[in-house]
Amino acid sequence: MGKGPLTPGCCSGIKSINAAARTTADRQQACRCLKDIAASAKSINFGLAAGIPGKCGVSVGFPINPSVDCNK
Repeated sequence: MGKGPLTPGCCSGIKSINAAARTTADRQQACRCLKDIAASAKSINFGLAAGIPGKCGVSVGFPINPSVDCNK
């Protein structure tokens, strides 16, 4: 896990999340959802995960990690 290029499905997923989260409230909810997933996953390399949006050409507006403050 974490080796090799990103799959089209991975980038498609992050692009879909980004497109669906238009308002501040939407983005905060998406942030909380990803934060909850990140906190429950044991084998995520957050250094690699944080780079996924940029590698897919999108900005989600918040870092992907379990300690992010989604209210900012």
